This record gives sequence, C-alpha cells and structure tokens, in this order.
Amino acid sequence: MTDIPEKRRRMGAAAYKDLFGDFRNSEENHPSTVMSGARLADLLKENFDKIDKNGDGVSLSEIKRAEAMPFNFSEEAILMFKVLEKYFETICNLADDEPGPDTVISAIDVDALAQFLKYSHLTIEQLQEWRKLSDS
Repeated sequence: MTDIPEKRRRMGAAAYKDLFGDFRNSEENHPSTVMSGARLADLLKENFDKIDKNGDGVSLSEIKRAEAMPFNFSEEAILMFKVLEKYFETICNLADDEPGPDTVISAIDVDALAQFLKYSHLTIEQLQEWRKLSDS
C-alpha cells in the first residue's frame, strides 16, 4: 500500500472539511431560526398549493416530502416546514372543517392560522397553549 503525499492528503482533508464539516456547520451559514407569526402565515399561504400535491389539504407526509426537496423551496420555507411539523396538531385542528379527527392542514386552517398570528398577535407557541387549554 502506498502512502498518499502529504500535500495531496491535506488538500483532500480541506476539501472534505469544506464540503461536509465547517462549511455546513459554521455560524454564518446557519439560517435564522426566528420567524414572525405573520411571516409564517404568509409563507404557508404562498407555498400551500406547492406542498398540497393532491388537493386535499397538507398532510404531515407532504410536509416531510417537501422538506426532502429543499432545492424547490427557499431557506425560509424550509424553516416554515419545521415549524409546521412541530405544531402540526395545533394547526390542523384550528377549524373544525373535516368530519372525524383532523389529519391535514386545510385552506380554512391556514386562514384561521393567519387570523390568529397576524391580527391577534399571538405566537404559534401561545396558540398551541391556548388549544391545549380548550381541549381540557
């Protein structure tokens, strides 16, 4: 087995580090994790039809599929998907527009979400707590 020349080894290590290490994990490359409620609602409205491929509302699997294709969405939209995943139960239950348990985020849920976040000045966290209280 032959040894790799030192210069070539260093170049390979630097390329690997750039592609998979410091480049991806450096502070300046991290997108902001803060998003206003109004922006969340706007992004969901803008991307709703793009996420809801079958026209029956946005399911959790459709959100995960959209997350798996980040090249189709902005960084801000990818962050929105993470918020949607985290608060999926709260959002899909904002409006009683489906018979039985709610399993998708409908257009009516999106409108209700926008009303709460934009005009009631609630955060998504406050909305979740309010919903938990109302379920008790």
